[in-house]
Formats: sequence, C-alpha cells, structure tokens
Amino acid sequence: MFSSTFRFLGGYAYTHRDLRLLFAAMFLSFLGASITFPLRLLYAQAHGATPTELGIMAAAFTGGVLVTQVPMGWLVDNWGRMPVLFFALFTHPVLSFLYIPLHSPAEQIVLRFLEGVTVAAFQPAISAYIADVTPEEHRSEAYGGYAATLNGGLLLGPLFGGILGQQFGFVTAFVVNVVIELAAIPLLLGRVHEPRVHEQRAHTGAASWSDLFTLPLLSIYLAFFTLQVAFNVLGALWAIWVNAMGGSYTYIGVTFSLFALPQIIFGTGAGRLADRWGRGRLLLISGIIPGLIYISYGYLHNLVLIAALGLLEGTVIIFFQPVTSAVLAEAAAPRARGRIQGLAGVFGSMGGVISSALAVPLFHIDARIPFGGAGVVMIVGSLIGAAGVAYISRHRQREGEIEETEVPV
Repeated sequence: MFSSTFRFLGGYAYTHRDLRLLFAAMFLSFLGASITFPLRLLYAQAHGATPTELGIMAAAFTGGVLVTQVPMGWLVDNWGRMPVLFFALFTHPVLSFLYIPLHSPAEQIVLRFLEGVTVAAFQPAISAYIADVTPEEHRSEAYGGYAATLNGGLLLGPLFGGILGQQFGFVTAFVVNVVIELAAIPLLLGRVHEPRVHEQRAHTGAASWSDLFTLPLLSIYLAFFTLQVAFNVLGALWAIWVNAMGGSYTYIGVTFSLFALPQIIFGTGAGRLADRWGRGRLLLISGIIPGLIYISYGYLHNLVLIAALGLLEGTVIIFFQPVTSAVLAEAAAPRARGRIQGLAGVFGSMGGVISSALAVPLFHIDARIPFGGAGVVMIVGSLIGAAGVAYISRHRQREGEIEETEVPV
C-alpha cells in the first residue's frame, strides 16, 4: 500500500528508501533556511546596511560558493558523499544562529560568505549521491523529486518567515530557522550510507581534465551560469522591490510560496516527463518563457499581476533543474561526479556573484536594467543547454549504431 502511494506521488523518486529519507531531510533543511529568505535583506537594512553593502552581502554568499565548490566536489569524490553532507547540515544552522548576536553589515557579509561555503557542500554531495543510486532512465525523475523537496521548503519557509517577521520580529524567525534545520540530521544519521558506486571508485582510476571539460558538460555549465544570474538578480531585488511597491512582509512570503507551489506538486512528474518525452525541448520551454517574464518585471507595478506571473514562472521553470542535473550526471564520469557537480556550481556561482553585486545598484538606476538582463541571459542559457542535450543525444545514437555494426552476424 505505502509503495503504491509513494509511486503515485513520485514514481521511482519516492519508492527508493534512501532517496525518501534524503528528500525528507532536505525538506527540513530548506524549510528552516528559507524561513529567513524574505527577511535577510530587510534585517540588514534595519541594522543600517546601505544599498552597496546589500549588494556586497549577496555577492559574498555566492562568492563563498564560488571559491569552495570545486574543493568540496573533490572532498565528495575522495572523502564521501555523506560526510560532506553532514558537515553542511550541521554548519549551516550554526551560522544562521550567529545572525542574532552578529548583526552589523560587516559581520553579516562575513556570515553570508561562510554560509556560501556550507551551501557549496550541499549540491555536489546530494547530486552525486542521486546519480550514484539512480538508473539513467529515471534520473530526471529523481532530480525532479529533489527539486520538489527543495521547493517544498521554499513554499512553506518564506510564508512562515513573513508571518514570523511581521508578528514576532526577526530574532524569532532566525531561532525557528535553526531548530528546523537541526531536525534534519537525525533522519540521515546511521540510516543513509555511502552509495556502493562511490565505494568502488578506487577501481575506476583517477579523473582527468578531459573528464571535467567535455563539450556537453560545458554547455550545461553555461546553463547553470545563466540560471544563477537570473535567480540571483531576483533574489537580491525581490523583497526590496515588492516592499517598495507596498507589499508587506507576509505578502513577500506569499509570492515566494506561489513560485514554489507548482514545482512541489508537479516537480517529480516533470522529471518523469523529461525522461520520456525528451530533455532538450523542455529545457527550452523552461528557459525562454521565464526569461520573458523576467523582462516584463521591469515594467510592472501591480502586485496582483506580479504574484500571478510568479506563479506562471514557477510552473514553466519546473523542468530546468531536473533536466540540467540529469544531463550533467549522464555526461559525467562516475569517478568525477563530485568535481563535475562542483564545477557546475562554480559556473553558477560566477553568474551569481556578478548578478548579485550589480543587481541592487542597477535597480536604483532603472529597474528595467537588472530584470531585463536576467531575462536575456536566461533565454540564451536555455538555448546553449538545449544544444548540449542534442549533442549528447546524437553522440549516443552514433555509439549505438557503431555497436550494432560490430555485432557479428
């Protein structure tokens, strides 16, 4: 009965026991962390941060990810998926707690950088683990389950955070953040172990540079770059922009939740559809339409319309993460999965550093500049990523034809 229920909800992604536990832990982690998403910049503003300092704060976070993502990927390949993940699960809530006593702009810049270091450990560890335990024909579906889990936290966390910040203040929101994040650790400790594929890595040889920089991998790295440019522009501006138009803290939390809602409901199904229908065309859809929405934000002042477009954006962008993650895993050598995930994070972080540093200053010049730039970059990235998917498909088709001709009659 439980197996059929999990299969109905998420197919392969939720029938695999270890993936279920991993996703449950990630849900709690993202739920706790996202409680303070709509409040961080407002919290910094309340303690005297200038627009320039807000931009540096956002850039510090992505900078922390940027400089440590590849070393963390190396640790994932050589130390293990789970040890690195446990490091991140424990360290991030500790840093979140430190926002309470350390609230000057300079201190928050340092904390945001250190948060980036912990987040740099999450992505390669989780993504490599999923690739290790999931067959290729279910990989988009599994990454869709992970995306649904992540966005499940994003649905509830900002909503709770907006309410907590409005009714009880910033400190209460940070305390709740810490408690929920720490609750994720017991779900995995002693229950989810290192994948066998990773345990056998010593028999596969060391990874070379050619494993890390193939043409299909480069196309997906660039897709990650463009996605993070767009997301970091919106992340840096959204709360300030909406609040300046009269949106309350609660309303800001609701807009985050509207964006995440369709990804929770349909995320795993979107991954399953990508596995069956074709990843390239869905990558185009999930890049071009959101890109046009980002461009339109620079011209809008109606809060209801903005919320509605946020819901549409969350519905259409649903394919981007499971498709790019599945293609990245498919193109990666198993012995280098951690480093390849780390490199994808580096490209994403470079986009995030650039956009986070520029978004707020450009916004104060003209809102159309950062939103329009994010939209154009998102569209270009989806085109590049789709070309990479097509390259992989043609390459595999040629390999299949060669194997058929080599079979003796």
